[in-house]
Amino acid sequence: GEIAKLLGMESYSQLFLMDKMAKNPENVQTFLHSLADHHRPKALADLRLLQEAKMKYTQSKKLPTIYAWDRDFYIEKVRLNSSTQSVAPISQYFSVGSVIQGLSKLFSRLYGISFEPADIWPGEVWHEDVRKLDVIDESEGRIGTIYCDLFSRFGKYQNAAHYTVRCSRRVDDDDGINDIPSGIDPADLGELATSNEGETIKGRAGRYQLPVVVLVCDFGKPKNSKNPSLLSWVEVETLFHEMGHAMHSMIGRTDFHNVSGTRCPTDFVELPSILMEHFVHSPSVLSLFAKHFETRAPIPLDLIYSHRNARSKFSAMETQHQILMALLDQLYHSNLANSSTFDTTAILANLQDTVGLYPSVPGTAWQVQFGHLYSYGATYYSYLFCRVLAGKIWQNTFEKDPLCREAGGKFREEVLRWGGARDPWSCIGEVLKDERIMAGDNKSVSIVGEWVDYL
Repeated sequence: GEIAKLLGMESYSQLFLMDKMAKNPENVQTFLHSLADHHRPKALADLRLLQEAKMKYTQSKKLPTIYAWDRDFYIEKVRLNSSTQSVAPISQYFSVGSVIQGLSKLFSRLYGISFEPADIWPGEVWHEDVRKLDVIDESEGRIGTIYCDLFSRFGKYQNAAHYTVRCSRRVDDDDGINDIPSGIDPADLGELATSNEGETIKGRAGRYQLPVVVLVCDFGKPKNSKNPSLLSWVEVETLFHEMGHAMHSMIGRTDFHNVSGTRCPTDFVELPSILMEHFVHSPSVLSLFAKHFETRAPIPLDLIYSHRNARSKFSAMETQHQILMALLDQLYHSNLANSSTFDTTAILANLQDTVGLYPSVPGTAWQVQFGHLYSYGATYYSYLFCRVLAGKIWQNTFEKDPLCREAGGKFREEVLRWGGARDPWSCIGEVLKDERIMAGDNKSVSIVGEWVDYL
């Protein structure tokens, strides 16, 4: 807040949102409150199920209050007493290898892009589990490299992530080859060798450095090495999500590395990855690869639908909690922080009692463990914002035919290839064919705020 004041701004959020899609804190607040008002009835309906479960369990004569610590316990009670408990296991249809092959088939249909396993040089990777994929475009040839570090091990990062090792950028006027210390053969650096030769890109002047990214996940390895590693539905969603980031990096072709691929506004960067999650729920996409690892039988449609329904159970409650956290982030980075009476715990308690589903608890300070207040300061709303955008694009562009090359080509040309070098509002407006969105003004933000049904 003090930095913002020195720069003539009212708050940190006003300063930090200037170059984001949302433009200003007022737009973010309007968007979040619109979501909260829309989703609250759905969340309260879910909460009612927990209240009924608690009333039965405690033999109460009236609907009891659900506290934050009750949630997981009574969610499990509800699930044990519902049809979702009988949902058959689905992981037998999702071996890691088949899912990667399925992604390759999907991208081939959408973008004309596929994966090819690549040889690894001695010393090139940091662990024997890491696999290397060349990304091949049907007309341009090799356009990048993805290293897949997918399995859990001691000392490794325990969450999923996409890391850019090398961005795409124009290099025909670069002298980077001179940056390599004397005595080192550039060939020994493998994929990471710096060269001013680059690669030609069809239809573009100049030569371009090919991107290199790493996908990190925390999947379990089978105890029997003869069996494949099998993924849960959530893990398949995770892999699709991270591969969405990877495609943003692979397809992006910009002159400058600072706007390459995922180097774009925070409230835009999650759009390609969240959009990929929608493809997991499509039977036509799953039919490309989801086969039993032993019998090779295709995944049954009823199994897909039952897992989709189970996955969405109580999702409205989680969404309401995400809205609360995003609002909390905005308030903490507003001009309230400049007041001598600024009380983070009181602000949280007020939100819990007005927007949240569970009453605040005196003497607690949950906000101290909310790490995103630092890493996503003033932009935690981005997850919800991108989820709405992705839902709208999915329904308008891909839902009827998720394997449509024309739709994929449009998303590639209007969104992915630009990285952060084009106004995101123009990218989205072109895909949706909506001039109101292309304007990228406060009215555009207001329109997105009306798309709450796409969350």
